[in-house]
Amino acid sequence: MPKLGQAFVAFGIGMLVVLVFLAAWIFSNDMKVGRAFLIYAFGDGTLLTQSLLKGDPKLPFYRIFNYDAYRLASLLSYGAVPLTMIGIWLSRRAKHMAAGDPAHYGGLRLSKISLGLSTALCLVFSLTLISSIPNTIARGKAKRAAATRAMMYSLHQRALQKYYNEYGSYPQELSDLQRVNAETSPQSDYWELNFNYLPVSVIASKGSAISFSNYKLVSAGPDQKFDTQDDIIMIDGVIVDHDPDSDSPTTSLVPEKDRR
Repeated sequence: MPKLGQAFVAFGIGMLVVLVFLAAWIFSNDMKVGRAFLIYAFGDGTLLTQSLLKGDPKLPFYRIFNYDAYRLASLLSYGAVPLTMIGIWLSRRAKHMAAGDPAHYGGLRLSKISLGLSTALCLVFSLTLISSIPNTIARGKAKRAAATRAMMYSLHQRALQKYYNEYGSYPQELSDLQRVNAETSPQSDYWELNFNYLPVSVIASKGSAISFSNYKLVSAGPDQKFDTQDDIIMIDGVIVDHDPDSDSPTTSLVPEKDRR
């Protein structure tokens, strides 16, 4: 009997990718897609669908199947692309063996089907992976910016505000935070570039020491260059979308010495 092993393995790889994708699509995300399909298939006249609608009345209006499929495909593509490439190689090998020696190797038709299936899956997942790269980069930048904002809030709450409460003034420079044992607070952003810190001085009276009632804290952002669109700016503990003192460029600030 002709051997069919490689043809079956190649076909099994393609079917495995398809079944894993369908199972994840239907049963992930709290089975939202699967429950919505049941509503579409059986309506709202059965006990099962009525119980589903009772738990989530918005199921009949669920319309983002394509988005769910795309999001899932982009996640699975890292494993699906290598698997389907193996499937293509095995299919081609099984096809050549079956065509060259049909007495010992069978499955020519199955290997052709496997080759077509694996090729189609490889193309789909590869295109999905390539198209998702810009969004992946954007999400990475957003996460790093969010981490920097969290560091700035931590610096304000654990150090700058503590210093102000104790001395009635913000520090002249961040190194002064050692006076309140807060020098371990984050003083650089996610990209390990030190914050630019600028206190605003108010002279209370003649002969009095200068006190700082306000401050501006600036991270250079993802491009690591000050005075650009992606600067992250905090004023008195609040992150602002736009620098109100844009006429005074942030590059005029005196940065803390880079610890690197």
